[in-house]
Amino acid sequence: MTFISNAADAFRGFKSDPDTELTRDRLGIALNALAKIPVIGPDVADAARPEIGKSVRLTLEGLVRTWAHRSLGSIGDEAVLRRVLLRLLQGTLPRYAQIRHGPIEYGKDIAALADDGGVSVLCLYQVKCGEMNTPKWRGARAELEEMFLVPMSEFQLPVSPQRIEGYLVTNGHANTHVEPVMEGWFEEQRRDHGRDITFMHLDKLVDWIFKVRLVNELRAALDEESIKVS
Repeated sequence: MTFISNAADAFRGFKSDPDTELTRDRLGIALNALAKIPVIGPDVADAARPEIGKSVRLTLEGLVRTWAHRSLGSIGDEAVLRRVLLRLLQGTLPRYAQIRHGPIEYGKDIAALADDGGVSVLCLYQVKCGEMNTPKWRGARAELEEMFLVPMSEFQLPVSPQRIEGYLVTNGHANTHVEPVMEGWFEEQRRDHGRDITFMHLDKLVDWIFKVRLVNELRAALDEESIKVS
């Protein structure tokens, strides 16, 4: 009880008032109490000291908040990024979700049928790795146009979509040279063709994951691909 009480009070102290807590020895008292328990003993207590010290350091330094950015940003294989994105989409429990990448995909790397307040929405994804530069954008632009020019078969869809949305997803960003060209093209698509197309860069992707509460799905997907999460 002495160990539990002092350890809990110490961690609360490090969170709320670390300067004052550093002048106390509540963790030392807790570890000494742990060492006196016959079934544990001083050897186990000494072995626990580094881990407890590490926990204190992490408490003082705060949470690592960029692990999702770094883990997703480290993916350099588009096939891997497609599989990770598919798992995230499956985590939203869509009525249909499938990787459709291939020689005749017509710009549709992934397709998912979602429900938005009773409206069936067919979401089509084009997936790219890394920074979006001019050559990469030119290829992606052609694929995005095919995405809407060639309708997708409804054979596997449980209902006909009432709305279609397109997404260009990357685990990087658009560089400053291609940014104005992309901005103009996306605006033209909305204005002249009524196409709903969104550019989802790394920060938007991570924001969506946390807002829709897919963090555990992300961890599982990264683990499935043997990607280490820091």
